[in-house]
Amino acid sequence: MKNFLNKQVLFPKRMGFMPYFWTFALILMAAQLLFTHPLVWWQIILFLIFLKVYRDGYVINRFIWADIGIQLLIGTLFTIIYPDGGGTFFIFTAWNIGSLPFKQKSFLKAYVLYLVFSMTTILCCVLMTPLINKYNVFGIIITLTFAIGSPLAARSVSNTYRRTYQTKQNNRRLESIIKHNERDRIAKDLHDNLGQSFSLITLKSELADKLIDRDPQKAHQQLKDIAQTSRENLSLVRKIVADLNGKTIASAMIEEEKNLELAKIQQISINEESSTIWPQNIQHVLAAVIKEATTNVIRYSQANTVKFTFEEDTTDYLLEIQDDGIGLKKHSNRVSFGLSGMTTRLQDINGKIAINSNHGVNLQISVPKGR
Repeated sequence: MKNFLNKQVLFPKRMGFMPYFWTFALILMAAQLLFTHPLVWWQIILFLIFLKVYRDGYVINRFIWADIGIQLLIGTLFTIIYPDGGGTFFIFTAWNIGSLPFKQKSFLKAYVLYLVFSMTTILCCVLMTPLINKYNVFGIIITLTFAIGSPLAARSVSNTYRRTYQTKQNNRRLESIIKHNERDRIAKDLHDNLGQSFSLITLKSELADKLIDRDPQKAHQQLKDIAQTSRENLSLVRKIVADLNGKTIASAMIEEEKNLELAKIQQISINEESSTIWPQNIQHVLAAVIKEATTNVIRYSQANTVKFTFEEDTTDYLLEIQDDGIGLKKHSNRVSFGLSGMTTRLQDINGKIAINSNHGVNLQISVPKGR
């Protein structure tokens, strides 16, 4: 059932909401035409055929030119039957053509085909019927301009949707690559460091076992070396775990962008790429601060946007977080809990935070270099 809906009924996800809006408008327009004139059953069948090929026309397939051609033929027929509104069918075909991921040559071919059918039919209906009296020159120019420009406008909108969809896909791929690279790094650290250390412990243990009876003093020294190596390994494991628990600024921004999106708040990031080379310990702390600040924005700010600005000068790393919400006046808990937590974290790296709440909340964070 799900496969049937995806192939025969629903539109491609890359197109977003727009095709459903146009389909709803198409049904309303057809209903208005069909039910305000004497009802003819074959016209209803033609409309249902148009609706089907219109839906199929949003996906390039081996019958795509037939789908477009059938739409244009039915649009021509309805324009002749209903010169006072049938030409609207061409507008839907125009957006159908513009929404297809055609290459330039194929798009121009479909565009010319559309212009031949639509312009010829509309102009003939306007010039050869009494309705010409209802049209002034400007009205005709507006109608022709809209008909000519619709496929181009649809192609522009479609390309925007397509780029947005591809960007989201690429972001998911990058996240997967980052996670995979991090796993590889951890595996290499474990192999290069712990693997070598455990091999050394094994050799020294075997040597101590052989020396325990013949030379207890040397055996005792081997056991000391084993204990020292074990302590070093424990420190190494703690460091690896600490690195795992600490996030980079980039990973924190990706994660918090998702949380903000769920809360209908737009994340704006300025000069974020400069932070990728900041020291790891500073990134870990600022990532935690970003998370805490984002949580406060989502819970209390009622903001529409939150902006993160990354900069640095000769002495400090700088981060500014600005939201356009209601500020701190009504939420003192934000000061006593959330902001105090940030202050405590920043103290570990000698960082400072300044708070301004004239319009929304503005956090200005500075961390000295050289740590």
